[in-house]
Amino acid sequence: MSSSATIEEAPSAVSALGLRKSYGDKVVLDGIDLRIPAGSVFALLGPNGAGKTTAVKILSTLVRPDPGSGPVRVGGHDLATDPQAARATIGVTGQ
Repeated sequence: MSSSATIEEAPSAVSALGLRKSYGDKVVLDGIDLRIPAGSVFALLGPNGAGKTTAVKILSTLVRPDPGSGPVRVGGHDLATDPQAARATIGVTGQ
């Protein structure tokens, strides 16, 4: 491989840029950036109240992100413009 060659990134299964969510004056997600390559195994870990459940609810189209959040894509589909297509590509179960 020459020095000018680039390594192509795997397509993303999930990507979010500047993901934000508030409930009233309580900010629960404050500009989260996330990229999960297709075919990877991913765990979302953190303490209680860190926003894990809120992030999963947004990514599974159960809750809308706040206005001003960046683009969110699941399975290659933009959640703002085609949430039904995103839903068709995923399966979500709680623990």
